[in-house]
Amino acid sequence: MQSSGLRNWIQQHVSWPLALALCLSLLLHVFLLNEVDWRSWFLNEAPAPAVLQARLLPPPARQLVAPIAAPLPVEKLAKPQPAQPTPVPKEPPVNAAAVVEETSTDAETVDQTVEQQPGVSEELEQARRAEIAAWHEMNPPESVPDDAPPPPYQHVSTDFSVFVNGEERPAGTAKIEYQREVSGNYSLRWVVEGRGLLKLLYPSLVQQSQGEVSPSGLKPHVYRYAFGDRASKTYEASFDWAINIITLKTSKGEQRLDLRANTQDLLSFMYQFMFVPPLQEMHVTLTNGRRLGEYEYMFEGEDSVVIADKTVQTVHIAHTRGDTDEKVELWLASDYRYVPVKIKKLEKNGMVIEQVATRLIAE
Repeated sequence: MQSSGLRNWIQQHVSWPLALALCLSLLLHVFLLNEVDWRSWFLNEAPAPAVLQARLLPPPARQLVAPIAAPLPVEKLAKPQPAQPTPVPKEPPVNAAAVVEETSTDAETVDQTVEQQPGVSEELEQARRAEIAAWHEMNPPESVPDDAPPPPYQHVSTDFSVFVNGEERPAGTAKIEYQREVSGNYSLRWVVEGRGLLKLLYPSLVQQSQGEVSPSGLKPHVYRYAFGDRASKTYEASFDWAINIITLKTSKGEQRLDLRANTQDLLSFMYQFMFVPPLQEMHVTLTNGRRLGEYEYMFEGEDSVVIADKTVQTVHIAHTRGDTDEKVELWLASDYRYVPVKIKKLEKNGMVIEQVATRLIAE
């Protein structure tokens, strides 16, 4: 009764085409699954044990869309390690001592090779010495001593007050101007003018010296002495260094004399100390335009002179001419290239004329 009821229910709810489709689907799945041994269903044999196999496959290409479900691993396999790059052998560090030693060894080898050939060695040595000698001739060493004096001034202007016979009141003024030109020549001018009664008795005195600046100092070409407008008190000296002749001109005529080396006139002599410090040469040949003579000067000591309320240290020297009673004393400023800042002269008639600097411009 129950089986007829089940059959009626199946007939009512399950159609034969649907049942046939289910059977075919079941059969197809059985054949497709390798893991199921379908032969054991019909032969009654025990199923053979399943053997798991695993293969290492390259990693799949990167997918743009993630998979729906990741398959469960059959067993845990070791992750494949990325291939390690082949290490590049490192160069050993450079040993400076070894390089020097190797270079020295090479140089010694070359030297030994050259020594084996005497002719080549001598030629190389001669060429090397000739090259060194030529270099020294082209580039002479310049040795400057630590105590080298400063260079002479290009321009010096000094104002003086003039005193006569030791009087405290100035009897006149004086001015000395030194100028070195761009051409290498120099010019010196010394003007002395009296005041009041002295100006009536004694006209102005003008001395001029012109020449060149040589390596040894001032080298005068022309010197002129003019005491007022008197022709008898006007003297001139011309220096011809090409033939070493000096010509002295006065109202009485001319005379030509031998010109000695380093001869100075009365004016250039006082500024020659910018180039040759005092006490280095104690003998000098001087001319006043009227005569030429040999003078000796001596060191009188060190003294100080006040110029524009400033104390200046000086070197005091004096020079005389052997056959006369004339005497000239100079005070040379130690800190100003030995420029004269005080001048004192004893005339033949016994008059003493003293000039003391009141202003000094040196550049």
